[in-house]
Amino acid sequence: MNPLVPSDLHARSEHQQSAATLMFFGDPHGDFKPMIAAVERLRPEAIVLLGDLQARRPLHIELGPILDHTEVWLIHGNHDTDTDTDFENLWRSELAERNLHGRVVEIAGYKVAGLGGIFRSKIWDPRRPVEEAAFFSADALRRSMRPEERWRDGIARRHHSTIFPEDYQRLLRSPPADILVTHEAPAAHPHGWQAIDELAETLGVQLVVHGHHHQNIDYLAEGLMPAAAPFRAFGVDMGSHLAWPRDAQRETGSERPPQDLLDLAAKVFGSEAQVWLDTPHTWLDGQTPAAFAAAGGADKVRSMLNAIQHGGVV
Repeated sequence: MNPLVPSDLHARSEHQQSAATLMFFGDPHGDFKPMIAAVERLRPEAIVLLGDLQARRPLHIELGPILDHTEVWLIHGNHDTDTDTDFENLWRSELAERNLHGRVVEIAGYKVAGLGGIFRSKIWDPRRPVEEAAFFSADALRRSMRPEERWRDGIARRHHSTIFPEDYQRLLRSPPADILVTHEAPAAHPHGWQAIDELAETLGVQLVVHGHHHQNIDYLAEGLMPAAAPFRAFGVDMGSHLAWPRDAQRETGSERPPQDLLDLAAKVFGSEAQVWLDTPHTWLDGQTPAAFAAAGGADKVRSMLNAIQHGGVV
């Protein structure tokens, strides 16, 4: 990904820009190795996880190797309530208080708003007026349930990852923010929601970053949003990340991969070449092919591309 950063997001001193590095990580689904490798290499000031963590152990244990290197923040996704284990390892973790859902927090010099979970039409379809929601809040849902229907004397476990109108409207009334992180996608995505756009515009954010759909998407670069749109939007794939603001020299330690390698990637992957180049790879110790190549490992990346082109397994 090569974000074209709006000028006012860059309106800070050189010291602030170098100190306020923020990274967003797509849905881990239990695999935190690419995230840990990227943080150990790039040492961002803070990171934000975009949901569907599904930690196999309490999250603070999973991320133990990087807790001294960076500040960890998160939102939850729909799969974080799939099982009791998924729920416990997030909501009972020492990092549970770092959930940004429904609030705005200053992180690495940016005011970041968070909306975790997904819309479920049996609770609220945001395409319909909020007055038509079946339940305005989690408490309203709980009060409608018989004691034997409750999970741990509360709402069903799965609805801990449901967006209730109360959550959305509380965030809607929050102070302005610079960045909005969501699990759901904005309206430009085929499965996105206008409600995300409306929230972003009301908060006055200039950047929206989401997970959930397992795609690296630069909505502007792919022609899905116009340059005049009120905010930039990115989707982040599982195992991948988006660094903000983009600092190519810091990320790669050099300039750029050799042109012949870029041409080979385009030949092998076509329009998806940049996505492959910017996705961390286990064969490269969690580094992206672009960064690995730019730092002197072009021959290994070239060998990987040749293997893929000729039917090898990488």
